Amino acid sequence: MTIDRLKELLSKAVEKTCDSDIGVVFSGGIDSTIIAVLASKFSRVTAYICGIKDSPDLEYVSRCENLNFDIRIIELYPEKIERSLAKIIRAINDTNPVKVSVEIPFYFASKRAREDNLSVMLCGQGGDELFGGYNRYLSFLPDYRRVEEIMERDVENIYIEQINKDISVCKENGIELRAPYMDEEFKNYAMEIPPNLKIYEVKDSPEFSCVDIVDGKRFIRKYILRKLGRELGIPDSILNRKKRAAQYGSGTWKVLERLARQKGYKKKARKAGRRDYVRMWLETYQ
Repeated sequence: MTIDRLKELLSKAVEKTCDSDIGVVFSGGIDSTIIAVLASKFSRVTAYICGIKDSPDLEYVSRCENLNFDIRIIELYPEKIERSLAKIIRAINDTNPVKVSVEIPFYFASKRAREDNLSVMLCGQGGDELFGGYNRYLSFLPDYRRVEEIMERDVENIYIEQINKDISVCKENGIELRAPYMDEEFKNYAMEIPPNLKIYEVKDSPEFSCVDIVDGKRFIRKYILRKLGRELGIPDSILNRKKRAAQYGSGTWKVLERLARQKGYKKKARKAGRRDYVRMWLETYQ
C-alpha cells in the first residue's frame, strides 16, 4: 500500500539523520510535524518555531497537543529581525525579499538550537514540491500531466532555489541542516505516486477540511501526505491546516515591508523609478 511504503521509506530517511539529539525547524504544518514525529522515534527531538506575535504559525503551535517532542517558541520582533539581516543576506547572497523573509525563521531557529548545544537540525523542505503543496499548482488543474511536470521541475531545482540557502543560514550558526524528504530513495518513490493522489479531487464528504475550490471542483493538496500524517497520529488541527508560505505564516514578510516603509524606502524607490522598495532597502545590507 502506498501509505505503508511512504511511512517505511520516510522513517528510514529520518533515522539516517538522527545520529544525536536533533532539532527541527518547525512551523506547525504537516511537513515539519511529520519529520519531528518520526525523528522522535530515534532521538530526543526539540522543535523550534519562530514568528511575530499573533502570527499564524504561533497560533497553530498552541494547538499542537499530544506530540512526543518538545517545542520551543521563539517570538520575533522588528528590531531583532533587523539586526539579523546583514548575516542572513551574506549567508544566502541574495536580497530578494521573499528569500530573505523565508530565511529569517531558519536563522533564529538554528541560533537557538545552537545555544541549546545542538549541532544538527531537520526540516520539512521538499514536502510541498513532492506532494503538491503550493497554491500555484491548482491553476493548472485539471491537467494533471502539466502539474506533474511542474512539480518534477520544482524538485529538480529545489537545492538551488531553496535548500542551499537554508543550509547556508543554519551553517552561519554552526548548525548542520538535513532535509529527509530529499532522501534519494524516498524522493524517487514519492515522485512515482500519481499526482491525483497528491492533489486529490473530493467527490463526497471531504476527509480533511483544507479544501480548495477550482472551477467548482474541490481539491485537497498534499492528500496522500496528510493520510500518512493521520497514520502517524498527528492531530487533526495540523492535518487540516492549509499550506501557508513561511514568510506569511511567521509574519516576517509583513515586518520587512513595514520596516522598509518606516525607513522611507517606498518614497526613495519611487524617486529612483523602482517599485521594489523592500529589496532596495535590503540592498543596503550587502
